[in-house]
Amino acid sequence: LTCNRSNNGLDPLSRWTRNMDEFFAGALGVGMDPGVRVDIREVGEDIVIEAEVPGLTRDDIDISVENGVLTISGQFKAAEQSDGACYHLRERRTGSFSRSFRLPPTSDPDKVEAALQNGVLTVTVPTREEAKPRKITVR
Repeated sequence: LTCNRSNNGLDPLSRWTRNMDEFFAGALGVGMDPGVRVDIREVGEDIVIEAEVPGLTRDDIDISVENGVLTISGQFKAAEQSDGACYHLRERRTGSFSRSFRLPPTSDPDKVEAALQNGVLTVTVPTREEAKPRKITVR
């Protein structure tokens, strides 16, 4: 995870490629569905990952860090049918998901924090103290 401030990943070719991938995935009913959509940004010296997880509770989500890889996984449960209801259209997500992200070597996996509010999971990955820039006093 690095921040490329020159184009922030929003160059026209990248946007076009992503739009085409999403179009064909939807049209063909196949493709790489990430399970949950995320935004990753730098805030100060921290990396912040925000994931859309509507309808999930803290108990539905697992977060782990192993060998420099942060993994967010969970389960979207299907709504229970009642009184013989028959669906005409069912687009809401069900089933399990898992997203993994390689953390930079400067991150501190022991101090990762997570919060869930209004269907958005926010995972904050701080930088190790010894990896932060420090001022050296000249004597």
